[in-house]
Amino acid sequence: MIQCRQGSGNKVHAVLWAILLALLLLSAGCGKDSGGGASASVSQEKVELVAQAIGKGHRTPIVPEKAIPEPEPELPTGVLVMIDNYAPARPQMGLDKADVVFEIIAEGGITRYMALFYSESAPVIGPVRSARYYFVQLARGMDLPYAHVGGAEDALALIGSLRIKDINEISNASRYFWQDPKRNRPHSTYTSTDNLIEAIANKQYAYKAPDLPAIGKEFAGTPLAEGQLNLAYVPGRNGYQVQWVWDGELGEGGCYRRYINGQAQSTADGVPMTADTIYVIAAQSKPRNTDPVTSSVEIVGGGDALRIVDNKITRGTWKKESAERPLLISDAAGWPMDRKSGRTWIQVVDKLEDVSFGK
Repeated sequence: MIQCRQGSGNKVHAVLWAILLALLLLSAGCGKDSGGGASASVSQEKVELVAQAIGKGHRTPIVPEKAIPEPEPELPTGVLVMIDNYAPARPQMGLDKADVVFEIIAEGGITRYMALFYSESAPVIGPVRSARYYFVQLARGMDLPYAHVGGAEDALALIGSLRIKDINEISNASRYFWQDPKRNRPHSTYTSTDNLIEAIANKQYAYKAPDLPAIGKEFAGTPLAEGQLNLAYVPGRNGYQVQWVWDGELGEGGCYRRYINGQAQSTADGVPMTADTIYVIAAQSKPRNTDPVTSSVEIVGGGDALRIVDNKITRGTWKKESAERPLLISDAAGWPMDRKSGRTWIQVVDKLEDVSFGK
């Protein structure tokens, strides 16, 4: 998914180590001259200066004394699932179990989710909906199995050409999904992580742990006004608005609770939908004249990005060089933006002008 960037600092680091090694060899080999005069050795001071330069990193990450442990996952592999967000599909199931949720505009001013499951199993996930090409591009960059119910024509074609690990309820995996008789189609299809793991095993897809951002302890940034983030997916009074509001009573020490148009969201079994870390990336989107109307989202490319964690905002950029390459989110200095342990949401908006802070 989001992977660490490796810049020119690694080359500098290697050069500095080579210099230090050369100095040490020169010092050892030339400690005395043949005439018994002044020493020809390189001064210890110079050696120490180079060692200090290496120690300061030159864009080389400092390894903590003890790495922050990742929780032991309940699943043998990560798996991605498309989840409906049309009003008749709410409340959904399983989103509270996902490690990461992407939210992107789909059509008609409504967003759709792609949820990544790995750390926790989920006995019910859904309603599961159809694929869109930009979600397929994200899935390919993560190289994880991708579960959905059909899709737009270009998305289905891309699934084939990109050799996606496909789990399609319509064409190749109906046995791993079921219909909820209390819901109306197309908002009635559900699955579970048990079913999806069975599908992955039967299709002989390779298991793969997702590439998640590193877990951080302390986060720098500017204060988040009143602990609230507002996203206008469709601006205007009757548009589609998302709010994330800090709630000190949720989670371990507080987290952000999700709202749609001012209404708090929970799963169908009453669990609040929350996030510990929120990334916002700006990717140009516009409606397409298709039947039905779908959206175009430029998820391959780059642009501005934000991270909201512990009521602090960090500005940076995002990059995805191709469908096959992972999504990279970095701060202004080019370092990957780490996350807080817990739930992560990645909100893809058209532009950062659609984002505001405070009430």
